[in-house]
Amino acid sequence: MRTFRDALLEAIAPNGPSLKAVAEAANVSYEQLKKLKQGKTQNTNVEDARRIAAYFGKTLEAFIDSPELKEDIELADLLSQLEPSERQFLLNAAKAQIAARDQSHPKSDEGDQ
Repeated sequence: MRTFRDALLEAIAPNGPSLKAVAEAANVSYEQLKKLKQGKTQNTNVEDARRIAAYFGKTLEAFIDSPELKEDIELADLLSQLEPSERQFLLNAAKAQIAARDQSHPKSDEGDQ
């Protein structure tokens, strides 16, 4: 799966803008971009990612160009629009769904085949 880091490295190399130029123009932390470039992290927060993608004239979805991430980005967008109590409700519902799934489909031990 393509990460935000992959997209950023592709956008700045070899003749692209410097990290400092991207950070300043996109109004994001240079230190965070440096960590991305060095591989200390693979992703950044959604708002910074959007600003960086916009700097390159793209939506975040187009910048990353990863079908797997489109749903994650849509979920993050929707979550950002919710009130804290609504977020908590969804978090509890998701945890309950996972617990119910795990109970109905218990994982077998490695030795069981």
